[in-house]
Amino acid sequence: MLALISIVALMLADRAPALLRDVFGDAAERLSDRIDASARLPSSDRLPESDFLVHIGLWGVAAVLVGWTVWSWRGLLLGSLALLAGSMFVEAAQGIYSDTRAVEASDVTANALGVGLGAAVAAACYLLWSAVAWLVDRFRARP
Repeated sequence: MLALISIVALMLADRAPALLRDVFGDAAERLSDRIDASARLPSSDRLPESDFLVHIGLWGVAAVLVGWTVWSWRGLLLGSLALLAGSMFVEAAQGIYSDTRAVEASDVTANALGVGLGAAVAAACYLLWSAVAWLVDRFRARP
């Protein structure tokens, strides 16, 4: 829940890059530069491509955390669908509640890709955990 709240706040914040630099210092320098290229470019230059990878990363981490929290196949599916719907809501809300953030179809695609990849990582963790548990049970059952 904290991850989702953090992502929503970040996506709606007009000053998200400055906040990242204040909170995380030098560790967030590259991420801040990626999100807020306007800080280092003259106003006459065009901004670089969108923050596609940032959206994938944020929503992917959220999906992994949801998957680890619910730890069930049904919960993973429902949680991923809820995250996907929430990400679409956040993108739509950016156009309404933020002065500097824009609604972009590519962001929705990146969010969906991030949720999908995060769910896949969580599913891989489920399978790995089950395989290890099966091996431990077989080892213990040996005479």
